[in-house]
Amino acid sequence: MKKLLAVLLTFTLVFGLSACGNEAASTTETDTAEVAAVTEETEEVASDTSSDEIIEINFYEHTDNEAIAKALAAAYMEENPNVIVNVSIIANDDYDDKIKVLLSANAGVDCFWIRGGAQTRQLADTGAILPLNDLIAANDIDTSVYGSMGDAFTVEGNTYGLCTSKSCWLLWYNKDLFDAAGLEYPINLTWEEYSDLAQSLTTDEKWGSVCPNWTMNLGATAVGEYLTDENLTRTMEYAKLQERWYVTDKSHPSIETMSGSFDLNAFFAEGNTYMMINGDWTFLNFPAANPEFTWCAAPFPVFDDADAESTVGGTSCLAISASSEKAEATFDFIKFCCYSDAGASIYADNSCVPAYPSDAALAVYQEKVTIPGSEYVFSANVGLEQGLESNYEELNVAFKEELNDALVGNGTIEEAFEAFKVRRDEINAK
Repeated sequence: MKKLLAVLLTFTLVFGLSACGNEAASTTETDTAEVAAVTEETEEVASDTSSDEIIEINFYEHTDNEAIAKALAAAYMEENPNVIVNVSIIANDDYDDKIKVLLSANAGVDCFWIRGGAQTRQLADTGAILPLNDLIAANDIDTSVYGSMGDAFTVEGNTYGLCTSKSCWLLWYNKDLFDAAGLEYPINLTWEEYSDLAQSLTTDEKWGSVCPNWTMNLGATAVGEYLTDENLTRTMEYAKLQERWYVTDKSHPSIETMSGSFDLNAFFAEGNTYMMINGDWTFLNFPAANPEFTWCAAPFPVFDDADAESTVGGTSCLAISASSEKAEATFDFIKFCCYSDAGASIYADNSCVPAYPSDAALAVYQEKVTIPGSEYVFSANVGLEQGLESNYEELNVAFKEELNDALVGNGTIEEAFEAFKVRRDEINAK
């Protein structure tokens, strides 16, 4: 404010001197020297003002990460007082579609969260996001610290995002229900053991388990089989398991029950379900459901011949819009979020495992997350939840639609697979 006042006073003085000179039709040597001195001072103040210019960065996130996004922005602005990070939050269910609309409309997005590799490749193919290779090199960033997770955001040698946090799928259970039934906790189960247990626990009042239908081939990807593979043997095995849960045994809420605005956490929090398949983000989100029982985590179930604690997961990333006019400043912000102890510690403090390998952040996480079973997040053998092909998300949607259709009674599982293969060929031919 002082500098601004100085500039205004200076311009007032310059204008006044110039006006006086015009009125007198002549200027003395003193007048000329004063004008020169004032002009020089004005240039110095303007230069100082320019160096302290306020930069605004428009940062978009989804509701599940609202607390994290706001904490990251606040911490970065405290370290960089000349930067304002405007945080915009979009509802999780609407996020993927709305962010695409904003990007296509060049609506002032600088950086934003991307759910996974498939969406990143789609946006890279359309030119909506900025390749970060030059900025990564200029900032001496080693993306290999993210391990194989980082591969999800690399397309044809170009890196389009920095990893935020990493996740994996686990099995959750209601400890109080297991204790009341006098049963051992469901640790290190095979899929058959899990299915048998869920069936045996299901009564008119209680569900054996609940499993969301977001990704219909989780069991297969945990052993390295993806929807792009010609042989979908494990995918079929896992589909048959789902048919057993949802249709035959009715040990899980049906596909119809989970349609619409079904809230998985709220359902489990009611206390009438023994187990739940969900990701380690449950550590962050589930307490908000206010469960009145002790809840714990266990390793994800596996096929008989799979390695113990095999599971799948992924990482999201922060990317920069190709239309951003502040790419360097924006990259400095996402570097803080994704490649610093401070940023990693904020993720850890919100019960998320940071992708950046920070000992300080992991210490925060272990202190923050005291739910029994949290250690499995670190010991799990985690594979990528989705394939790396640019059209994988489209394939995933097609498979989900066909299999869900079969599980509500519109055809057989075998017919669903045949229909998916036809759609897969059409998608690949685009």
